Amino acid sequence: MKKIVAIVLCALLVLGMFTGCAKKAEPANKLEQNKAAGVLVVGTSPDYPPYEFVVAGTDGKMEYKGIDISIAEEIAKDLGVELKIEAVDFDGLDSALQMGTIDMILAAYNPDDKRAEVMDFSDTYYIDEVVALVMADTADFYKDLATSFDGKKVGVQLGTTLETDYFPQATGAEKVALKKVTQLVSELKAGALDAIFVEKPIAESYIANNPELAIATGISFATEATGYVVGLPKNSPELAAAVNATIKRLVDVNAIAGFAETAQDIQDQAILD
Repeated sequence: MKKIVAIVLCALLVLGMFTGCAKKAEPANKLEQNKAAGVLVVGTSPDYPPYEFVVAGTDGKMEYKGIDISIAEEIAKDLGVELKIEAVDFDGLDSALQMGTIDMILAAYNPDDKRAEVMDFSDTYYIDEVVALVMADTADFYKDLATSFDGKKVGVQLGTTLETDYFPQATGAEKVALKKVTQLVSELKAGALDAIFVEKPIAESYIANNPELAIATGISFATEATGYVVGLPKNSPELAAAVNATIKRLVDVNAIAGFAETAQDIQDQAILD
């Protein structure tokens, strides 16, 4: 009997050793890997305000700010993980994603066929559509860029593509370039400007708080903007679904327009060196 008991005990001991040494099951997909690691590494190129840039915090520590950074924070919050921003030169983001040193790309990133060969994309979260913001009682006056702005004072944000690419399309307009959209809106409401060229989500955000403003109904700019997406690892549908759920939540409540306004208010603090 003693021998039998000893054999059983040995068998149980050996079984326990094998059980203790057994490896834990690996996460089934990229989403589960991120959750298991407890961190989401987002790659960006922080030299492109208002989308991504760096400012000096109150304690002197550098802080990442911008539209894309705010979206990254929301994605990480919904996943229940810590966010880590990884600064990468823009032309190195694709490689970093493929090598796995970052989990996704948020960098005012446009989808195209070449990128689609090596990565997946989220739904579009922001379309860089430019509109003319005017006083509501003049919205129907503006019919086209060729004639409607002749002799009009048009405000644009200094140092942006609104100034370099969009304003020149308004034939005969007088340019007024200021640092902040808030300043431009104040000038428009005061009658010092006839119109402002801004991105549509930002215009809609101001209209929501200033019903005397409106988007000029007949104005359409020449643009090839395709909208911005999150770059994701190839064949990661579970992660894509989670990211898209966050994007939908933000779009449904017009939160991204708020991110844009906040970013534009502080982008003059950006440290670009």
